[in-house]
Amino acid sequence: MPKTRPQNHRPCRVVLACLVALAAGTAAGQTEINRRYTETSLGPFPPEVRESAVLSPDGRHLGYIDSSDGQRVVLDGKPQPVYDRVAALQFSPDGSQLAYAAQRGGRWCIVAGDRESPGYERVGPPQFSPDSARLAYVALLDVGRRAVVVDGQPGRPCDLISAGLIEFSPDSARMAYGAMREGKCCLVVDGEELGPFDDLGTRTGYCFSADGERLAFAALVEGKVCVIIDGRQQPPCYDVGDLVFSPDGRRVAYTAQERKDGPWSVVLDGEKQQPYDTIGDGSLQFSPDSARLAYAAQQAGRWLAVVDGQPGEAHERIAQMLFSPDSKRLACVVGDGQTEAVVIDGHSERGFDAIGGGSLVFSPNSRRLGYIARSGWARFVVVDGLRKARYTMVGYLTFTPDGRHYAHTALDKTGAFSVVDGRAAAHRYESIWNPPGAQLLFDYRDRFHYLAVKEGEAFLVEEKIE
Repeated sequence: MPKTRPQNHRPCRVVLACLVALAAGTAAGQTEINRRYTETSLGPFPPEVRESAVLSPDGRHLGYIDSSDGQRVVLDGKPQPVYDRVAALQFSPDGSQLAYAAQRGGRWCIVAGDRESPGYERVGPPQFSPDSARLAYVALLDVGRRAVVVDGQPGRPCDLISAGLIEFSPDSARMAYGAMREGKCCLVVDGEELGPFDDLGTRTGYCFSADGERLAFAALVEGKVCVIIDGRQQPPCYDVGDLVFSPDGRRVAYTAQERKDGPWSVVLDGEKQQPYDTIGDGSLQFSPDSARLAYAAQQAGRWLAVVDGQPGEAHERIAQMLFSPDSKRLACVVGDGQTEAVVIDGHSERGFDAIGGGSLVFSPNSRRLGYIARSGWARFVVVDGLRKARYTMVGYLTFTPDGRHYAHTALDKTGAFSVVDGRAAAHRYESIWNPPGAQLLFDYRDRFHYLAVKEGEAFLVEEKIE
């Protein structure tokens, strides 16, 4: 049963553990913050199962593999059926379903909820559509061939599935994967085959626009790599890197190298931009309003942020780049020598030993910026250019939906805990967990939750700022 406790509850005695998640925060200038919290048990969570543990994207459910008697999945403390082996646990995006691969009697199936698929020689990891309504996976058939199974129906058998890569459109209505038959590749889109091609660019993947109406991918045609957008082949090149649609789906950009050992350029809406020695992998990004494009480029051994086609100041390295929600501001992490600093709106903030990878975050109203930094042994958050309290570890900094408060988790010698506007919660845990890549998860402007562990038990902890 959930237990409601006031903020002044005496903290539990805990064992220190690695911090794995985040927590919540309070507004600048606020003199006092009151918080209440509830703990809902998700069952036993012994140390030996933690390597296999997965959290749902909504941060409310926990699954892991128990190998004490055969193998079985334990979901929110409830044991599931026993199999010879289980693997590849995957929650649906909405957190309502858990699917996994299971073996019994030499045959593999996909288990989703209380349903088992037919048995196959092997199965690949399950993959849900973005709306959580569809499920796909690769199956090895008895005849030694493979098929993609979608919504329980196997597609046409083939020799190989390209890198096992299955791509749903963001609206979940469409799906694409690469297949090989008799030495030739094709792209299967909604059951229709495009091609044949000599090969498919698995590094770029198969890219749908947000509305699912457009499709772009890279393919090898007569020894040349070509980007194909909406069925139209672009000029051939030697190699292709990032390939992205703008959020509104009207624009498309990709990085291309025309010849081996030659320079790289960004091709935006069919127009080649200024060449550079190289373009940073994964750096190509549109602003939320689709009007702007930014990326990191290297020239003569130095890195620069290129925004709207204009190169900025050169640095030894450039890490994360991030547009604000209103698309008017850009922040990036730059490095020179032994220090790293955040550059926001063209102005460099104070340098530190390191800036946490992927930790840059704007408030939803675009007015505030925060990130995690390190100096020596100490970790801390920096909000609005000001360094906050030091801890052993800090994780998952975020802002409340109204932008008034900042929040994160921290670890010190007393345990792991949440922090709101610099004020630490009284309750302590061995560790706090959060879904990979997620920031602190707010349900409302004044309520957030996370998963925590203490004394061999997992809890869903929900906090309310009062």
